[in-house]
Amino acid sequence: MTIRPASDRSLLISFGDEISIDAHRQVSRLTRALEGQRGVLNLHPAFASVLIDFDPRLRSHADLEALARQCMEAATDEARVTRVVEIPVCYGGEFGPDLGDVAQHAGLSPERVVELHAAADYLVYFVGFSTCFPYLGGLPPELATPRLSAPRKHVPAGSVAIGGSQAGIYPLASPGGWRIVGRTPLRLFDSQASPPPLLRMGDRVRFIPTANPAPWLTDESALVGAAGSACQAAFSHIRVLSAGLQTTVQDLGRFGYTHFGVSASGAADPLALRAGNLLVGNAENAAALEMTLVGGAFEFETDAVIALTGSDFGAGLPLWTAVQIKAGQTVRCGATRSGARGYLAVRGGIGVPEVMGSASVHVMTGVGGRPLRAGDVLPIGGAAIRRPRAVGPRGRPRAPEFARTGPLRVTPGPQAHWFSDELYAAAYQVAEESNRMGLRLRGPAIPSPAGHMLTEGVALGAIQIPPDGQPIILFVEHQTTGGYPKPANVISADFWRLGQLRPRDEVRFEPVTFERALDLLRQQEQWLYALL
Repeated sequence: MTIRPASDRSLLISFGDEISIDAHRQVSRLTRALEGQRGVLNLHPAFASVLIDFDPRLRSHADLEALARQCMEAATDEARVTRVVEIPVCYGGEFGPDLGDVAQHAGLSPERVVELHAAADYLVYFVGFSTCFPYLGGLPPELATPRLSAPRKHVPAGSVAIGGSQAGIYPLASPGGWRIVGRTPLRLFDSQASPPPLLRMGDRVRFIPTANPAPWLTDESALVGAAGSACQAAFSHIRVLSAGLQTTVQDLGRFGYTHFGVSASGAADPLALRAGNLLVGNAENAAALEMTLVGGAFEFETDAVIALTGSDFGAGLPLWTAVQIKAGQTVRCGATRSGARGYLAVRGGIGVPEVMGSASVHVMTGVGGRPLRAGDVLPIGGAAIRRPRAVGPRGRPRAPEFARTGPLRVTPGPQAHWFSDELYAAAYQVAEESNRMGLRLRGPAIPSPAGHMLTEGVALGAIQIPPDGQPIILFVEHQTTGGYPKPANVISADFWRLGQLRPRDEVRFEPVTFERALDLLRQQEQWLYALL
C-alpha cells in the first residue's frame, strides 16, 4: 500500500499498478471502512486505488494516512452476498452501431460476438468517470477493441459498450468514445433512489440478449431531479423575467456520491456564495443563484434582503453587502464587468427541493434540475439562521481582500515526478470550450510521458495533461476518475478564482508547499467569518 498527497485536501492510496481481484478487494475494503468518517467528504475508488477527499479544516494528510492504515489493519473480508444483476440487451442495429466493427476487428461474425459477450461473467470493479458509469472486468480477450478515434458527441442512455479490454454501460446520454454493441432499457441511475445507481462496486453482471427493444427509455429527463413542485407552498417567490446566459441554483454541492461517479458540483466560486449567505444571515450552504457571464432580471413578490457577490454584473446595487429589496422591485443584472460569475443570495435561501442532499444543479447531467428560464418562479426558503449584516465600516461594502490577478497557486500532483517545470514556465489562455467540467487551456504543449497509467480518482482543481499536451483544470463537475497524469493541483484557497476565469483570460501557475496552501486557506477563512 502506497500513500501520497494528491492535493492540499486529498490523499491517494494505491494497491499496486495492475488490475487484479486482490487489488479490487483492498479497494473495496478501504472504501467501506472510510464511508461516514468525520471530515471525509468523498471517496473515489478505482481499479487499484482510492482517492480520499477531506475537509482540510478538520483533517490533515497525516491523520488521514493514520486513519487509512488503521482501517486497513482492522478491516476484514466480511461476509458479503454478491449481487448478480442481469442486464437485458438488444444487440446490433440502431442500438449497437459498432457491433460490426467489433466483429471485424476480432475476425468473428456479429452473432459470435454477441454469444461471447453474453456468455461472460463480469465484475463491477468500480463506478466512476461520469455519473454511475460501471467499469466492468471480464470481457473475453478476443472482443477487446480500440476506442473510437473521435468520440461521439451523443451516446444514448443504456448503451452497452466496449473500450479496449473493458466493458461498460452509459447510464446517461453523454459524449463517449467506446464501441457501442447494444442497448439496455434498464435505468442505471435514479437520483431519487438510495443508492442512486443500479450497479455498485463488487456486483456481478450478466448480459441477456433480447430481440424485443421495448420499452426503451426515451424520456431521459426522467432520470434527473427537477425543481418546481414545492414552489406553490412557499411564503414568497422570485419571478425570473430573464434568465441570462446560464443562471442556475447552486449551494456548496452534494458530497458522499463520488464512489457512484457523481461529482459534487456546487458553486463555481464557493467563497462568493458563502459570503453572500453569511451577509444575509443564512447558513453558508444555503442555495443561491449563480449567474455566468450575463445575468438575469428577477422580480421579488415581497420585501427581501439580498446580497450580490462575486463579479460585478452592473445591477446598480452595492456589492458584498446586505441590501433591502422592496415588494415588486426587480433586480436587473447585465453582462459581467469583471470575472465570470456573480451570485444573488436572498435571506432564507432559494427553497427548491434537494436532490441527493443538495439543491445544486449539475449542468452536464441535469441532476438537481436545469438552468433557469424566463417565467420560472423560485420559492424563498427558510435557511435564515441569524440577522443580516449591515454595510461595512463607514458604509463601504466588504469586498474580499484577495487579489484576482497573479498566478494560480498549486501543490504537487500524484504524477509531479513525471514532469519537469514546463507548467510554470509559460502563460496559458482559457479556451472557449471550457465549461463546469473542466477549464481547457491553450499554450505551449507540455510533453506527456509515454506509457500506461491506470485509471485513478481525480480531485477538484487537478491539472491533467492529455496526449496533446494542453492542460485541463478539473472543475466543479469534473469526472470522478481519469487516466491522464496530473503534475499539479490548484490549492483550495484559489478554487474561487477558478470560478471567475473567463474565456481568453491568461493563466499562470506558481508552486507552493502544502504548508503554505493551508496557511492561505486559514487566512481566507478568517476573512470570511469576520462577516458574521
